[in-house]
Amino acid sequence: MILGSMLCFSQNVGVSIETEQSIEALNEEMFSLLLKIQNNTDAEQHLQLVCESDKGVRILNNDISLTLSAGEKMFFPLKIFIDKKQPSGISTITSTLIAKNKSAIATAETALEIKLKRNLRIIANEPQVLIHQVGDSLRISTQVYNSGNQTEEVDLTATFPQNFGSEIAIKKKTTLEPFTEKEVVFSQIIDKNLLRMELFVVNIAGRNSNKEFFGNAVVIVQNALGSRRYIDPLNLNQYLQRSTANHISITANNPFSKFGASENLDLRSEFNLGSIKATLNLNGGYFQNLDTKLLMQNTWLKVEHRNLGIQLGNISTSELDLNLIGRGAEVFYGAPEVGKLGIKMGVLEKNYNLLDPLPLHNSPRGYAAYAQSSYSFDEKRILESAAVIDNDPFQKSLIIKNSYQYNKENNTVYSVDLGYGYAQSPTIPENAKPSVALGLTYYKKWNRYIFSSNNFYSSGYYPGIKKGSTVFEQRISREFDKFSLFGNYNLNVYEPKNIDPLYDFNTLSKRMKIEFGGNFSLSRRAKMSVTTQGMDEQSDIFLGPNFVKTTISYRAALLNSALNYNAINNKNRISLLYSQGFSYYPGFSDLKYIYRLQANWYHSDLMLSTNYQEGNFMLYEGNVNNEIRADSRKISAIASYRFNMLQDKLSIVLSTLGNYDNQFGTSISFNSSLDYHALRATRLFANINYNKFIKADVTSATTYYQIGINQDLPTFGEENVNYKNGQMKIFVFYDLNNNNVYDVDNDRPASNVKIKINNTIFVSDADGSVRYRKLPYADYTVKSMEEKWFTEDQLVKVDRKEVFLTVPFQKTSTIKGKIAYQKTSKTQYEIPEILAGMPIIFKNQFGRIFTFYTDAKGEYTAYVPLGDYEVSIDAKVLQKNVYVDENLQNVKAEEGTVKTLQNFLLKVREKKVEVKKFGISN
Repeated sequence: MILGSMLCFSQNVGVSIETEQSIEALNEEMFSLLLKIQNNTDAEQHLQLVCESDKGVRILNNDISLTLSAGEKMFFPLKIFIDKKQPSGISTITSTLIAKNKSAIATAETALEIKLKRNLRIIANEPQVLIHQVGDSLRISTQVYNSGNQTEEVDLTATFPQNFGSEIAIKKKTTLEPFTEKEVVFSQIIDKNLLRMELFVVNIAGRNSNKEFFGNAVVIVQNALGSRRYIDPLNLNQYLQRSTANHISITANNPFSKFGASENLDLRSEFNLGSIKATLNLNGGYFQNLDTKLLMQNTWLKVEHRNLGIQLGNISTSELDLNLIGRGAEVFYGAPEVGKLGIKMGVLEKNYNLLDPLPLHNSPRGYAAYAQSSYSFDEKRILESAAVIDNDPFQKSLIIKNSYQYNKENNTVYSVDLGYGYAQSPTIPENAKPSVALGLTYYKKWNRYIFSSNNFYSSGYYPGIKKGSTVFEQRISREFDKFSLFGNYNLNVYEPKNIDPLYDFNTLSKRMKIEFGGNFSLSRRAKMSVTTQGMDEQSDIFLGPNFVKTTISYRAALLNSALNYNAINNKNRISLLYSQGFSYYPGFSDLKYIYRLQANWYHSDLMLSTNYQEGNFMLYEGNVNNEIRADSRKISAIASYRFNMLQDKLSIVLSTLGNYDNQFGTSISFNSSLDYHALRATRLFANINYNKFIKADVTSATTYYQIGINQDLPTFGEENVNYKNGQMKIFVFYDLNNNNVYDVDNDRPASNVKIKINNTIFVSDADGSVRYRKLPYADYTVKSMEEKWFTEDQLVKVDRKEVFLTVPFQKTSTIKGKIAYQKTSKTQYEIPEILAGMPIIFKNQFGRIFTFYTDAKGEYTAYVPLGDYEVSIDAKVLQKNVYVDENLQNVKAEEGTVKTLQNFLLKVREKKVEVKKFGISN
């Protein structure tokens, strides 16, 4: 606190009150304000001390009765606490003495300045997104939180990969009042070109009003289907949809393009009628060159009546350990009062297009159900619970989680999480694993010390998105008048495991970091920070032409410094960041001096930024073409200028970006955007972007344009690969006579059916063909995703330029049955009646065997090709002393029928009992 000169106001010269003229404080700070009260009269005075200020300035010992003898002088300390939600700026504390006649006889005022506090963060509402078919909407949703005490103008940049290593950056701006949050959404429509990608990452970075980076969110997008070429995650066309409250928007993307034209309608409207609130969100797209021309995504109707509500249509959840997206219904009840219970329940089918037919059984994408509850014991304690049942083609999951949170005026905050998970392979039901997740966070503030601890552990098979994670993050800081010091230790281990061995992606990564540093105020407008870091990283990387899985280590010691200067009115802002140190890869490189410099200048609407880096600052930078290199050199420069015309109705932004990377090439980008407010509530937008990428003899250039309010997608070419690869050709046909051979006169190609190659889903062409080109040499499992047609899984080895495979789809029939225990006598052995997981063997006339398993009720459902079958229980798995008298049934699987077999009766053997007779002998 900084104290100023004394100030005294007195309406009665006989009684006076004095206090500090000005004082500074921080949010969530407790301090004392000393009052000097003096009775200059010859009589005893009975007074009432009343103090007033803003709501967020809490005076703890207010409205005090005082008695002063004649000529007495006293000092009275006011205890004041600044609430965390009190905005920055000047507040007035007024201290008044009230006489017996209720009149004010003396008053003093203190100007209280609440210091600026910045606290921005961004998270991904859906960290993992699955794109499944042409026309699906890819929705990148982020949540931005402003926990600081000043209004922030936030810039968000979403970076999408494109051809040949280039990127496209999409920017959005939003304003956050203190202690508020907003959702910012980036959307795009999936077309055939986008489905060529296997996996890509969308990175959303945030900068505050001073253009300082405050955090980023990462969304992993996984391809689900498409007949295509295998491509590394470096290519992307993107489509951006802007979403604001209560709006309607129409977008035309590449309207004059022969192949890439599309139109989009986006509507959001809220209706209030008495105590009923209805919200309609509609997102529809028309794509004249796609098979699915009309798409309706992110479309829902929400109706709320007081604390009760229901949402119908597209549903997405992000607060669960699993991210669920699809179409269905969600009901919720939430009461903000203490002692009330909040409940949310939902069920959904994981399809993103609201117009697709709704399969009541056996959805190809699966179903999910969830329930959440929250109970607030008081203002400090909250208990939350959640349960999720998720059934998809890759894994069947169950999660039950409880969380207890405690918050005592933000001085002591902690939460304890306990989760139970169960994962089961859909292809091998007996392959199932239980798991746990434990979490503990703790925050404590006392005096000027702050300690925070973030700890988390989950088993490798835990079904949540943080499966196989170990987090141990500790931080302690100490604040002084003009500087602060801190130290932290972070350990992050990531080792997930897949329950289904067909999709094995088990890997290990570990990162340990120790950091010490401080923040210093050089002047009112200049700030400086200095930190030292020690870092040790480990990760599994595939090296060499044969992609050998190798554990690589990276170690570094760094000294970082930053200088920030803001001129008056923030018209000129300069920031310099310099990092230097040493790093090396043990066993792969020698110790090397590394350094990095970044300089930024902001002048009104002009921004210039440059960055130079020599050496590797992170482990991943050394993974180049399956080799470890430690010679990274990066140079980048950005320039942006905004100018307004026509009385600020027209805003134009011009920007350019140049980036050089000695390992990945050079990229140049020119961008311009136009925003015209035609009417007070009507805006017209236009954007054009030119990107060029150069590396060795590879050069690519793309241009895209868009009119309306959203941005269109550019086209891109194919990427060369530097690994051994081949092409897998698959012919899928309907084997109508079930002989596993394609007969031209009888069978026909299977178009638009789903097959899976490892963990990648494809849809066959009209001629029944699937082509997977540029496929790395390896073993691949090919299986059907269709439940009404049967085909056996096939293991294919790609070790040459072309591999051909036929996949016959055979008609199936449904056969049901049940097992039950039959009591034999009172003397039978006592055993548990195990019904679940019993293998039922189906053997057809060709000797082919199919195995199905019973559920918890002992029931089974078999989908088998047409033909004659002998059905029996696998007696080898029966418990000791359990047997089946009649363990063979015959059945004929016929098209279009569902047959039910007689129950298999499991009997229990009797104990051998020795009988002794007692009587009187003659």
